[in-house]
Amino acid sequence: MKQTYLLTIVLVMVTSFITTGQTIKVPLTLEAWDTIGVNPVHETYQGKECFLLASGGIVIKNADVRDGTIEADISFPRQRGFPGFAVRVQDMSNFENFYVRPHQSGNPDATQYTPMFNGQAGWQLYYGEGYSGAVNLKFNEWNHIRIELHGLEAEFFVNDTPVIKVKELLTGWKAGKIGIIAGGSALRVANVQYTIKQAGSPPTPAPIPANGTGGIVTQWQISNVVDRGLFDKQYQLTPQIKNKLTWTKQSSEPSGTVNLARFCKLADTANTVVARILVESTSEQVKELSFGFSDFVTVYLDGKALYCGADNFMSRDYRFLGTMGFFDKVFLPLRKGTNEVWFVVSENFGGWGVKARFENMDGISLK
Repeated sequence: MKQTYLLTIVLVMVTSFITTGQTIKVPLTLEAWDTIGVNPVHETYQGKECFLLASGGIVIKNADVRDGTIEADISFPRQRGFPGFAVRVQDMSNFENFYVRPHQSGNPDATQYTPMFNGQAGWQLYYGEGYSGAVNLKFNEWNHIRIELHGLEAEFFVNDTPVIKVKELLTGWKAGKIGIIAGGSALRVANVQYTIKQAGSPPTPAPIPANGTGGIVTQWQISNVVDRGLFDKQYQLTPQIKNKLTWTKQSSEPSGTVNLARFCKLADTANTVVARILVESTSEQVKELSFGFSDFVTVYLDGKALYCGADNFMSRDYRFLGTMGFFDKVFLPLRKGTNEVWFVVSENFGGWGVKARFENMDGISLK
Protein backbone atom coordinates (compact mmCIF):
# COMPACT_ATOMS: atom_id res chain seq x y z
CA MET A 1 0.00 0.00 0.00
CA LYS A 2 2.84 2.34 0.91
CA GLN A 3 4.67 1.59 -2.36
CA THR A 4 1.51 2.29 -4.37
CA TYR A 5 1.03 5.61 -2.59
CA LEU A 6 4.63 6.66 -3.21
CA LEU A 7 4.41 5.70 -6.92
CA THR A 8 1.28 7.79 -7.32
CA ILE A 9 3.00 10.81 -5.72
CA VAL A 10 6.00 10.40 -8.02
CA LEU A 11 3.77 10.21 -11.12
CA VAL A 12 1.97 13.39 -10.16
CA MET A 13 5.24 15.20 -9.46
CA VAL A 14 6.82 14.08 -12.75
CA THR A 15 3.76 15.15 -14.72
CA SER A 16 3.74 18.53 -13.01
CA PHE A 17 7.28 19.25 -14.23
CA ILE A 18 6.95 18.04 -17.83
CA THR A 19 8.66 20.48 -20.17
CA THR A 20 7.91 21.10 -23.81
CA GLY A 21 9.73 18.60 -26.01
CA GLN A 22 10.32 16.08 -23.23
CA THR A 23 9.31 12.50 -24.06
CA ILE A 24 7.27 10.88 -21.32
CA LYS A 25 7.29 7.08 -21.15
CA VAL A 26 4.11 5.91 -19.45
CA PRO A 27 4.60 3.00 -17.05
CA LEU A 28 2.38 -0.06 -17.39
CA THR A 29 1.10 0.16 -13.86
CA LEU A 30 -2.51 0.73 -12.91
CA GLU A 31 -1.51 3.83 -10.93
CA ALA A 32 -0.63 5.55 -14.24
CA TRP A 33 -3.94 4.82 -15.97
CA ASP A 34 -7.66 5.26 -15.63
CA THR A 35 -9.56 2.18 -16.79
CA ILE A 36 -12.88 2.09 -18.63
CA GLY A 37 -14.78 -1.19 -18.60
CA VAL A 38 -11.65 -3.34 -18.33
CA ASN A 39 -9.16 -4.75 -15.86
CA PRO A 40 -5.83 -4.74 -17.75
CA VAL A 41 -3.68 -7.83 -17.33
CA HIS A 42 0.04 -7.15 -16.98
CA GLU A 43 2.14 -9.66 -18.93
CA THR A 44 5.12 -10.14 -21.23
CA TYR A 45 4.34 -10.89 -24.88
CA GLN A 46 6.94 -11.48 -27.58
CA GLY A 47 9.60 -9.98 -25.39
CA LYS A 48 7.69 -6.81 -24.46
CA GLU A 49 6.12 -5.82 -21.18
CA CYS A 50 2.50 -5.01 -21.97
CA PHE A 51 -1.10 -4.68 -20.90
CA LEU A 52 -3.67 -7.12 -22.27
CA LEU A 53 -7.09 -5.48 -22.69
CA ALA A 54 -9.95 -7.93 -23.18
CA SER A 55 -12.30 -5.01 -23.89
CA GLY A 56 -12.90 -1.39 -22.94
CA GLY A 57 -10.10 1.14 -22.78
CA ILE A 58 -7.44 2.87 -20.72
CA VAL A 59 -6.61 6.58 -20.38
CA ILE A 60 -3.28 8.05 -19.28
CA LYS A 61 -3.61 9.95 -16.03
CA ASN A 62 -2.40 13.55 -15.88
CA ALA A 63 -1.51 13.75 -19.59
CA ASP A 64 -2.89 16.81 -21.36
CA VAL A 65 -1.74 17.05 -24.98
CA ARG A 66 -2.80 19.49 -27.68
CA ASP A 67 0.20 19.44 -30.03
CA GLY A 68 2.76 16.66 -29.91
CA THR A 69 3.59 13.05 -30.70
CA ILE A 70 1.96 9.91 -29.30
CA GLU A 71 3.48 6.47 -29.84
CA ALA A 72 2.73 2.91 -28.79
CA ASP A 73 3.05 -0.70 -29.90
CA ILE A 74 -0.17 -2.67 -30.26
CA SER A 75 -0.91 -6.29 -31.11
CA PHE A 76 -4.23 -7.83 -32.08
CA PRO A 77 -5.63 -10.98 -33.73
CA ARG A 78 -6.80 -11.27 -37.32
CA GLN A 79 -10.48 -10.80 -36.63
CA ARG A 80 -13.10 -8.10 -36.87
CA GLY A 81 -12.27 -5.27 -34.51
CA PHE A 82 -11.43 -1.58 -34.23
CA PRO A 83 -8.45 -1.15 -31.88
CA GLY A 84 -7.15 2.36 -31.70
CA PHE A 85 -6.48 5.64 -29.96
CA ALA A 86 -8.48 8.52 -28.54
CA VAL A 87 -6.59 11.83 -28.49
CA ARG A 88 -7.45 15.35 -27.35
CA VAL A 89 -10.00 13.63 -25.14
CA GLN A 90 -12.43 16.06 -23.47
CA ASP A 91 -14.44 13.16 -22.09
CA MET A 92 -15.10 9.67 -23.39
CA SER A 93 -17.88 10.99 -25.61
CA ASN A 94 -15.86 13.75 -27.30
CA PHE A 95 -12.42 13.20 -28.83
CA GLU A 96 -10.43 12.55 -32.00
CA ASN A 97 -10.36 8.85 -32.87
CA PHE A 98 -7.84 6.87 -34.91
CA TYR A 99 -8.19 3.11 -35.26
CA VAL A 100 -7.31 0.16 -37.46
CA ARG A 101 -9.58 -2.49 -38.94
CA PRO A 102 -7.72 -5.83 -38.81
CA HIS A 103 -10.39 -7.48 -40.97
CA GLN A 104 -9.74 -4.90 -43.71
CA SER A 105 -5.94 -5.18 -43.76
CA GLY A 106 -4.59 -4.01 -47.12
CA ASN A 107 -7.89 -2.40 -48.14
CA PRO A 108 -8.50 1.36 -48.54
CA ASP A 109 -10.33 1.43 -45.20
CA ALA A 110 -7.77 -0.52 -43.16
CA THR A 111 -7.34 2.62 -41.02
CA GLN A 112 -9.79 5.33 -40.01
CA TYR A 113 -9.85 8.82 -38.56
CA THR A 114 -13.16 10.15 -37.27
CA PRO A 115 -14.19 12.76 -34.73
CA MET A 116 -16.34 11.60 -31.84
CA PHE A 117 -19.14 14.01 -30.89
CA ASN A 118 -21.53 13.25 -28.03
CA GLY A 119 -20.63 9.57 -28.15
CA GLN A 120 -21.25 9.22 -31.90
CA ALA A 121 -18.52 8.13 -34.29
CA GLY A 122 -18.81 9.46 -37.84
CA TRP A 123 -17.05 7.01 -40.15
CA GLN A 124 -20.05 6.94 -42.53
CA LEU A 125 -19.61 10.70 -42.99
CA TYR A 126 -15.79 10.75 -43.20
CA TYR A 127 -14.09 8.37 -45.61
CA GLY A 128 -11.57 8.41 -48.43
CA GLU A 129 -8.48 10.61 -48.57
CA GLY A 130 -7.81 12.39 -45.30
CA TYR A 131 -10.02 10.03 -43.31
CA SER A 132 -8.99 6.45 -44.19
CA GLY A 133 -6.00 4.71 -45.71
CA ALA A 134 -4.60 1.36 -46.79
CA VAL A 135 -1.88 -0.52 -44.92
CA ASN A 136 -0.91 -4.15 -44.39
CA LEU A 137 -1.25 -4.94 -40.71
CA LYS A 138 0.63 -7.57 -38.71
CA PHE A 139 -1.43 -10.02 -36.67
CA ASN A 140 -0.46 -11.32 -33.24
CA GLU A 141 2.73 -9.32 -33.67
CA TRP A 142 3.66 -5.79 -32.71
CA ASN A 143 2.49 -2.86 -34.84
CA HIS A 144 4.04 0.52 -34.05
CA ILE A 145 1.58 3.44 -34.08
CA ARG A 146 2.69 7.07 -34.22
CA ILE A 147 0.34 10.05 -34.10
CA GLU A 148 1.55 13.58 -34.88
CA LEU A 149 -0.72 16.43 -33.76
CA HIS A 150 0.03 19.96 -34.94
CA GLY A 151 -2.62 22.66 -34.91
CA LEU A 152 -5.70 21.40 -36.71
CA GLU A 153 -3.68 18.86 -38.67
CA ALA A 154 -2.68 15.31 -37.82
CA GLU A 155 -0.65 12.53 -39.35
CA PHE A 156 -1.11 8.87 -38.50
CA PHE A 157 1.58 6.24 -39.08
CA VAL A 158 1.50 2.44 -38.85
CA ASN A 159 4.90 0.72 -38.72
CA ASP A 160 6.44 4.02 -39.95
CA THR A 161 4.17 4.05 -43.01
CA PRO A 162 2.07 7.25 -43.31
CA VAL A 163 -1.54 6.17 -43.71
CA ILE A 164 -3.69 9.27 -43.12
CA LYS A 165 -2.95 12.98 -43.21
CA VAL A 166 -5.82 15.00 -41.78
CA LYS A 167 -6.09 18.59 -42.93
CA GLU A 168 -8.55 19.65 -40.25
CA LEU A 169 -9.24 17.85 -36.99
CA LEU A 170 -12.91 18.39 -36.49
CA THR A 171 -13.23 18.69 -32.72
CA GLY A 172 -10.95 21.74 -32.79
CA TRP A 173 -7.63 22.84 -31.32
CA LYS A 174 -7.99 21.59 -27.76
CA ALA A 175 -5.71 19.97 -25.25
CA GLY A 176 -6.95 16.66 -23.98
CA LYS A 177 -6.13 13.25 -22.57
CA ILE A 178 -4.83 10.18 -24.40
CA GLY A 179 -6.71 6.90 -24.46
CA ILE A 180 -6.25 3.45 -25.99
CA ILE A 181 -9.38 1.48 -26.91
CA ALA A 182 -9.62 -2.28 -27.48
CA GLY A 183 -12.41 -1.85 -30.03
CA GLY A 184 -14.18 -5.19 -29.76
CA SER A 185 -11.32 -7.68 -29.60
CA ALA A 186 -8.35 -8.46 -27.38
CA LEU A 187 -5.60 -5.84 -27.60
CA ARG A 188 -2.07 -5.80 -26.22
CA VAL A 189 -0.37 -2.45 -25.59
CA ALA A 190 3.31 -1.74 -24.98
CA ASN A 191 5.87 1.10 -25.07
CA VAL A 192 3.42 3.96 -24.64
CA GLN A 193 5.00 7.41 -24.74
CA TYR A 194 4.16 10.97 -25.70
CA THR A 195 5.94 14.25 -26.37
CA ILE A 196 4.34 17.64 -25.89
CA LYS A 197 5.30 20.26 -28.46
CA GLN A 198 5.16 23.98 -27.93
CA ALA A 199 1.89 25.37 -29.25
CA GLY A 200 2.08 28.09 -31.84
CA SER A 201 -0.55 30.66 -32.71
CA PRO A 202 -4.13 29.38 -32.75
CA PRO A 203 -4.76 27.81 -36.18
CA THR A 204 -7.47 29.21 -38.43
CA PRO A 205 -10.18 26.71 -39.39
CA ALA A 206 -11.03 26.35 -43.07
CA PRO A 207 -13.65 28.95 -44.03
CA ILE A 208 -17.22 27.84 -44.57
CA PRO A 209 -18.47 29.00 -47.99
CA ALA A 210 -21.40 31.39 -48.15
CA ASN A 211 -24.74 29.66 -48.18
CA GLY A 212 -25.49 28.44 -51.71
CA THR A 213 -21.93 28.64 -53.05
CA GLY A 214 -21.77 26.07 -55.84
CA GLY A 215 -25.31 25.14 -54.88
CA ILE A 216 -24.16 23.71 -51.53
CA VAL A 217 -26.27 24.41 -48.45
CA THR A 218 -24.02 25.56 -45.60
CA GLN A 219 -26.56 27.20 -43.26
CA TRP A 220 -29.27 25.10 -41.65
CA GLN A 221 -31.92 25.19 -38.97
CA ILE A 222 -31.62 22.15 -36.70
CA SER A 223 -34.41 20.94 -34.44
CA ASN A 224 -34.35 19.34 -31.02
CA VAL A 225 -34.12 15.54 -30.83
CA VAL A 226 -37.43 13.66 -31.04
CA ASP A 227 -38.74 10.12 -31.40
CA ARG A 228 -38.81 8.87 -34.99
CA GLY A 229 -42.36 7.66 -34.36
CA LEU A 230 -43.52 11.27 -34.48
CA PHE A 231 -43.19 11.11 -38.28
CA ASP A 232 -44.41 7.56 -38.94
CA LYS A 233 -46.85 7.57 -41.89
CA GLN A 234 -47.10 11.34 -41.68
CA TYR A 235 -47.50 12.34 -45.31
CA GLN A 236 -48.58 15.85 -44.38
CA LEU A 237 -47.07 17.72 -41.44
CA THR A 238 -49.53 18.84 -38.80
CA PRO A 239 -49.44 21.74 -36.31
CA GLN A 240 -49.15 19.14 -33.53
CA ILE A 241 -45.89 17.89 -35.02
CA LYS A 242 -44.49 21.37 -35.66
CA ASN A 243 -45.28 22.48 -32.12
CA LYS A 244 -42.96 19.80 -30.71
CA LEU A 245 -39.94 21.30 -32.47
CA THR A 246 -37.57 24.09 -31.50
CA TRP A 247 -34.83 25.41 -33.78
CA THR A 248 -31.23 26.59 -33.70
CA LYS A 249 -29.16 27.98 -36.58
CA GLN A 250 -26.09 25.89 -37.40
CA SER A 251 -23.38 25.85 -40.05
CA SER A 252 -22.17 22.88 -42.04
CA GLU A 253 -18.53 21.93 -42.35
CA PRO A 254 -16.72 23.49 -45.36
CA SER A 255 -17.58 20.42 -47.46
CA GLY A 256 -21.28 20.90 -46.79
CA THR A 257 -21.47 17.96 -44.38
CA VAL A 258 -23.60 18.51 -41.31
CA ASN A 259 -22.56 16.15 -38.52
CA LEU A 260 -25.74 16.24 -36.47
CA ALA A 261 -24.00 14.68 -33.47
CA ARG A 262 -22.19 18.01 -32.99
CA PHE A 263 -25.48 19.60 -31.97
CA CYS A 264 -27.64 16.70 -30.79
CA LYS A 265 -27.33 13.79 -28.40
CA LEU A 266 -29.05 10.47 -28.98
CA ALA A 267 -31.33 9.00 -26.35
CA ASP A 268 -32.78 5.49 -26.12
CA THR A 269 -35.90 6.42 -28.06
CA ALA A 270 -35.07 9.90 -29.36
CA ASN A 271 -32.86 9.41 -32.41
CA THR A 272 -34.31 11.90 -34.90
CA VAL A 273 -33.82 15.56 -35.77
CA VAL A 274 -35.12 17.80 -38.51
CA ALA A 275 -32.65 19.76 -40.64
CA ARG A 276 -34.55 22.60 -42.33
CA ILE A 277 -33.67 24.99 -45.16
CA LEU A 278 -35.69 27.92 -46.50
CA VAL A 279 -35.61 28.46 -50.26
CA GLU A 280 -36.76 31.76 -51.77
CA SER A 281 -37.87 31.27 -55.40
CA THR A 282 -38.47 34.09 -57.86
CA SER A 283 -41.01 31.98 -59.76
CA GLU A 284 -42.83 28.68 -59.82
CA GLN A 285 -40.20 26.18 -60.95
CA VAL A 286 -38.73 22.71 -60.42
CA LYS A 287 -35.25 22.45 -58.89
CA GLU A 288 -33.04 19.39 -58.71
CA LEU A 289 -31.58 18.85 -55.24
CA SER A 290 -28.84 16.26 -54.62
CA PHE A 291 -28.44 15.17 -51.02
CA GLY A 292 -26.96 12.65 -48.65
CA PHE A 293 -28.05 11.35 -45.28
CA SER A 294 -27.23 8.84 -42.58
CA ASP A 295 -29.05 6.64 -41.67
CA PHE A 296 -32.76 7.24 -42.47
CA VAL A 297 -34.54 10.23 -43.99
CA THR A 298 -37.93 11.57 -44.96
CA VAL A 299 -37.93 14.73 -47.08
CA TYR A 300 -40.84 17.19 -46.90
CA LEU A 301 -41.52 20.23 -49.06
CA ASP A 302 -43.89 22.74 -47.50
CA GLY A 303 -45.24 20.06 -45.22
CA LYS A 304 -45.78 17.37 -47.87
CA ALA A 305 -43.71 14.17 -47.91
CA LEU A 306 -41.73 13.72 -51.15
CA TYR A 307 -39.10 11.07 -50.41
CA CYS A 308 -38.18 8.38 -47.90
CA GLY A 309 -34.91 6.46 -47.83
CA ALA A 310 -32.70 4.14 -45.75
CA ASP A 311 -28.91 4.04 -46.05
CA ASN A 312 -27.99 2.29 -42.83
CA PHE A 313 -25.11 -0.17 -42.53
CA MET A 314 -25.71 -3.48 -44.40
CA SER A 315 -29.26 -2.45 -45.28
CA ARG A 316 -28.79 -3.44 -48.95
CA ASP A 317 -26.23 -6.24 -48.76
CA TYR A 318 -23.47 -7.38 -46.42
CA ARG A 319 -20.93 -5.07 -48.09
CA PHE A 320 -23.05 -1.91 -47.96
CA LEU A 321 -21.41 0.60 -45.60
CA GLY A 322 -23.99 3.36 -45.64
CA THR A 323 -21.45 6.09 -46.37
CA MET A 324 -22.91 9.53 -47.06
CA GLY A 325 -22.48 11.66 -50.19
CA PHE A 326 -24.54 13.50 -52.77
CA PHE A 327 -25.93 10.15 -53.89
CA ASP A 328 -29.68 10.83 -53.91
CA LYS A 329 -31.83 13.37 -55.77
CA VAL A 330 -35.26 14.87 -55.43
CA PHE A 331 -37.00 17.29 -57.79
CA LEU A 332 -38.56 20.12 -55.79
CA PRO A 333 -41.70 21.74 -57.25
CA LEU A 334 -41.06 25.19 -55.80
CA ARG A 335 -43.70 27.85 -55.64
CA LYS A 336 -42.95 31.54 -55.93
CA GLY A 337 -41.89 32.89 -52.55
CA THR A 338 -40.57 31.04 -49.52
CA ASN A 339 -40.42 27.23 -49.54
CA GLU A 340 -39.53 25.02 -46.56
CA VAL A 341 -37.53 21.84 -47.14
CA TRP A 342 -37.32 19.44 -44.19
CA PHE A 343 -34.92 16.52 -43.87
CA VAL A 344 -36.13 14.28 -41.03
CA VAL A 345 -32.94 12.35 -40.23
CA SER A 346 -32.68 9.36 -37.89
CA GLU A 347 -29.53 7.61 -36.68
CA ASN A 348 -28.72 3.95 -36.13
CA PHE A 349 -24.92 3.97 -35.80
CA GLY A 350 -21.78 4.96 -37.69
CA GLY A 351 -22.64 8.60 -38.41
CA TRP A 352 -25.59 10.95 -38.09
CA GLY A 353 -25.59 13.50 -40.88
CA VAL A 354 -27.08 15.32 -43.84
CA LYS A 355 -25.85 17.41 -46.78
CA ALA A 356 -27.56 19.03 -49.78
CA ARG A 357 -26.61 20.71 -53.06
CA PHE A 358 -28.80 22.43 -55.66
CA GLU A 359 -28.05 21.89 -59.36
CA ASN A 360 -27.74 25.67 -59.66
CA MET A 361 -28.90 28.77 -57.87
CA ASP A 362 -30.71 30.36 -60.83
CA GLY A 363 -33.88 32.01 -59.61
CA ILE A 364 -33.47 30.92 -56.00
CA SER A 365 -31.71 32.08 -52.85
CA LEU A 366 -31.32 30.51 -49.41
CA LYS A 367 -32.57 32.35 -46.36
